[in-house]
Amino acid sequence: MRIEVSRSGGFAGLVRRAELVTDGREDADDWLSLAEAARPLLPAAPDSARARDAFVWTIQVDDERAVVPDGSLTGPLRDLAERALELGRPPG
Repeated sequence: MRIEVSRSGGFAGLVRRAELVTDGREDADDWLSLAEAARPLLPAAPDSARARDAFVWTIQVDDERAVVPDGSLTGPLRDLAERALELGRPPG
């Protein structure tokens, strides 16, 4: 499975990106469980409600992609996004 996350916005307007491929990882089962718990929380359409200077997350799990404002990122979806951003590698 491939997980890609970007977080943009905030006061400085910086963008952080990371990608993580679970194939061959010792913790692959943990990532699969977390992704399965997060999938139902991926919105079908981008949420246009956005607070000024707030972060906006773009999360892609394999072929499913969602754009989520920080205030709507909750539960397993937040866990997935934050962990992938922390433990993943910059894309490229």
